[in-house]
Amino acid sequence: MRRKLSAIEHMIDGNIVYIVTLEGHFSEEQLRSSIQRVQRKHPALRMVMIEKGGKLYYEEECEAEIPLRIIPYLRDHDLERERQAELMTPFPYGQPQLRVVWLQSNTDNHLLFTSSHRICDGMSMLTIVRETLRLLSSREEMVPYPAVTAQDLIGDYTPAHPWKEKLKAHLLNLLLQMIPASNHQALNNEYYLEWSLDSPQTEALKLRCRAEGTSIHAALFVALDRALLAVLGRKKLPAWIESPMDVRRGRMSRLKSDMLFFGGGSLKLHTGEHAQQDFWTRARVVHDEIRRQIEKEMIDIPKRYYFNELLRPVTRERIQTMVRVGDMLKVNGSWNRFALSNLGSIDLQNEASPFRLKDLRLYVHSFNFRLLGLVAYTLQGKLRFYYAGDLECLDRSQAEVLKAMFSEILTKQIHHESDRTPGIALSAAVV
Repeated sequence: MRRKLSAIEHMIDGNIVYIVTLEGHFSEEQLRSSIQRVQRKHPALRMVMIEKGGKLYYEEECEAEIPLRIIPYLRDHDLERERQAELMTPFPYGQPQLRVVWLQSNTDNHLLFTSSHRICDGMSMLTIVRETLRLLSSREEMVPYPAVTAQDLIGDYTPAHPWKEKLKAHLLNLLLQMIPASNHQALNNEYYLEWSLDSPQTEALKLRCRAEGTSIHAALFVALDRALLAVLGRKKLPAWIESPMDVRRGRMSRLKSDMLFFGGGSLKLHTGEHAQQDFWTRARVVHDEIRRQIEKEMIDIPKRYYFNELLRPVTRERIQTMVRVGDMLKVNGSWNRFALSNLGSIDLQNEASPFRLKDLRLYVHSFNFRLLGLVAYTLQGKLRFYYAGDLECLDRSQAEVLKAMFSEILTKQIHHESDRTPGIALSAAVV
């Protein structure tokens, strides 16, 4: 079967790289067999992208094998080099939207899983990694499932006035077609910061959130919101903090938790509101607002997908114009928003594993729009943070101060200290 890429899939063009560090031994045959069985389960891994008549399509149910490169791991630079190559290399036509690199040594082994963001969000990548590692020590055959289509998510939804939706889509399509095409590609130049809370701090944060009747995600939002305000000031503060919503987790019956998926909606909260309010009072308000937005998103998803199916894809040349306009308007390089994603607690180890999991790290590169965001996840009892930002969004010195400010605010709340927002004088030099 052949399926044309949607307008959203044209825009969301980027690579996600997960790096798993393992201590132990397994063979090339074990790894190839594991990857092949994961591919047989997931329809998205059996698709290849093709171009016909200037349009992009997915050719489904192809026999193309997921590429596996095996490279000797001799020095730390090898890992950095391969990570950057995987991030920056687009998926060529005619190949699956996943590839794997094995940096092999006698002690530590690094597996780099790279996927197109068009088929995978962060949780989907965790599914791929988890299943691949599990099958290294098992002959289990995965149960395949049918591909999830936009129509599956639209269901029996029909707008009250279909002509109004078609008219709105028609006008938007005309507006987008009026954007001049740019042959000057605005290169994305991302950098990454990584840090963590130790195990006692992570456990203390969990207990404090539980005692305060709120979620860790809400606490992270408030800490990030106040850190952004302290570092950037109101004039340069992004208008929104946006969090992707996972519509699996039992929320949408058509999607199971072990399916690959992207684009399930997002939650948006204004920044800079109630900055003088007690931290945990604000966190409880945010927690309730998140729940309300999730309920609303679940109702709105069929409507959104219905409308998105009416949109025409925007060419890369026009997307480049949009990026350059965003740069000129100085809207933080990311159209006035900051992304916050929480992958939750990650468990990739099982008793039968022929290895010990030492580390998991993740990286993202966008070929279109600029990145600005923070990813949180808990691994081996530690809450870890990963910042990805383009130089057009925040320079490195600002990001370093943001990291320090965020950590200071969060740590003070863990230890029941004052809610006074610290560091205004410190941040003034980088605003």
